[in-house]
Amino acid sequence: MPLALNRAPGADLQDWIMRIGVTSVDMPEGASIECMSLCEHPVIRMIYGARWTAWTADGKIEFEPGDNGLALYFAPETKAMNLKVDGSFRVVSINCTSAFATNFGLPDPRDTLDRIFPFDPLSGLQSIAPGHHPQEDPHAWLDASEAALRDSLHAASPDRPHDLLDEFERLTLTNPTASLSEFASDRDITPRTLERTISRNWGVTPKFALRRARALDMAAALLGVADTSEEPELRLRYFDQSHMTREMRHFFDHTPGALQTGDCPLLRITMEIRQSRRLEAIAKLAGSERPSWRDPSAEPGSD
Repeated sequence: MPLALNRAPGADLQDWIMRIGVTSVDMPEGASIECMSLCEHPVIRMIYGARWTAWTADGKIEFEPGDNGLALYFAPETKAMNLKVDGSFRVVSINCTSAFATNFGLPDPRDTLDRIFPFDPLSGLQSIAPGHHPQEDPHAWLDASEAALRDSLHAASPDRPHDLLDEFERLTLTNPTASLSEFASDRDITPRTLERTISRNWGVTPKFALRRARALDMAAALLGVADTSEEPELRLRYFDQSHMTREMRHFFDHTPGALQTGDCPLLRITMEIRQSRRLEAIAKLAGSERPSWRDPSAEPGSD
């Protein structure tokens, strides 16, 4: 079960980028992975190697990146998107903030939900900057990818995001059972202003965003990439077992048991990246401290 080597970017990128990760997966000839992905915000994936197939809102789409690679812009997802990869692959995952699409002049997130676009949104091209190309040393690869991303972002000179977006994201990560009316009142805005701002930037309503966040946290626990001490509290967010089962079926088309026992390597990578971000938000991950679910001996590049 692969885990991405991922980290927060430098402070100068954090208004638009929340995590950067690199992953290498080597499989026997003829082998494939069938899995899924579910992300709240846009993800730019620079993929190399095997053919990828995705079942999007526009139907089934196939991508052939090959050795030269292909840049894909994954728009926010309302449900898990089924994916299949036929063979070994390398991928750079750039997880964007909710402000990314609006600040870089991309189509309205409400119009791109559950879709994939074959281009780098920063350059408008399908080609990939050399800095993102795979390297044998995953840490050097990650450093080079961040440097290439920094060059692209600084050249674009985007506006700084609205503080409300960052505050609402922190709410989804730390307290997705919170009252939206209280959240709005504490910031001296109307619920309508909150709804309008979040819908325009996230592509979904604030209520749906919190519901999806609860499901993502629970899925991470079921997949073994969450702080185990939190699992009882995460379960208490649901009225009962049947409620949790309905929500897992709605977002992942799987029961909790199927998620816990099945092979979900691609989903596990996306959940692991999100949980790293979440632990940062609640100040449980600092400096070089590792998340509780990671095995140091299994880290990319370890002996």
